[in-house]
Amino acid sequence: FPWRSSPNPLPRLTKPSKPSVNMHATDDVEIEKNNLMLDEFYLSDYFTKGGPLGPGWISPMEPWFRGALYANSMHLLGVSWPSIIMPWTRKDWEHDMSWNFCHAFSNGVQGMIEDTYILSRSEAYRVETNTDEQGADGESFDVNLDVTLDPLAENNGDTNISDSGETNSKTREEISKEDEQYSMLQSNLRQLYQSARNHSHPSKVNILLRTVPQSAQIESMFPIFGLSRSLVEDHPNLRHTYRNLRQGLERKNKEAATAGKARLNPFEVGKFIMESLNEVLSRSASLSGDGNASITVVAQVSINCKEIFCVRDVESGEIIQGYEDGQPRDVTHLVRFEMVLKERLVGAEDEEAEDGEWEMQIGRWQISDWDDILDGNVFFT
Repeated sequence: FPWRSSPNPLPRLTKPSKPSVNMHATDDVEIEKNNLMLDEFYLSDYFTKGGPLGPGWISPMEPWFRGALYANSMHLLGVSWPSIIMPWTRKDWEHDMSWNFCHAFSNGVQGMIEDTYILSRSEAYRVETNTDEQGADGESFDVNLDVTLDPLAENNGDTNISDSGETNSKTREEISKEDEQYSMLQSNLRQLYQSARNHSHPSKVNILLRTVPQSAQIESMFPIFGLSRSLVEDHPNLRHTYRNLRQGLERKNKEAATAGKARLNPFEVGKFIMESLNEVLSRSASLSGDGNASITVVAQVSINCKEIFCVRDVESGEIIQGYEDGQPRDVTHLVRFEMVLKERLVGAEDEEAEDGEWEMQIGRWQISDWDDILDGNVFFT
């Protein structure tokens, strides 16, 4: 069962302590020791997996840069700059959003359960569920799954589920692009659990999952200008947009060095990035078919839950995952949310808008990954 139940945050969220090295070492052994300690430091998940920004980023970046991405994301979501700058108004927004993310996580997990365990009489295995909202100790849970799965029946060596099961799976896979945006879970995450169900344990297993969010903390937010999942699916070459942008900036620096100049100054770098992003947005609008440029905002949220989790082999009693004592534990899930915004440059022919004004259409949050079980489910690199 693809699930992480741990009181500890993902390792990439925690920056390790930088080792104390002797910068004046001259002994070969001491120098080698320093190098090994530094290699271990920079090869940690924090640096290799993007830190708070996560997969898709080549490094965790500097805190001020992550803060700039966070503030721009808030503004794109409709928060005014004065409200972003003022600590108390920003905290109010974060508090409200954190609870919204908690509810969305509960609904997403519950939706995954309902979607994965749609049953019919002719399916190849039997599922028994207990959907009471309270556990045995009377504690209330938003998600309460107690399910026993028989192994998939084999038919001439074929481990596919029955015709009815195939129909249910096919129905879920045929969700249209229009309906996909209204699904709480992104299709790759849904398919992961469907695959886990279709390739269940070779013996009867019991899955117990009870969880309720207690609080949340937004770890990072960043915008991806000019790209959305659907646009990249239709035009796969767009996946390399930001790699090409980085290479273009490196090429500009090399050209400056070749001409005997210093590297580009901050103003020149900013100008290059702004011009490149405008080109990306213009191309996005032209490819979308409706004149709207796409911007995807990604939010990664640590959701602290009270949780009971155990996967047990019914026949042997062996604990496959989780804990056997049935006691609720404090655990943390890192949940990755995405929202697609549509931006349209209003032209002079639009009477209701001022010249040069940008109109923003705000979409819906969708869960694309949790606890990095899909390595972030990245679509932009």
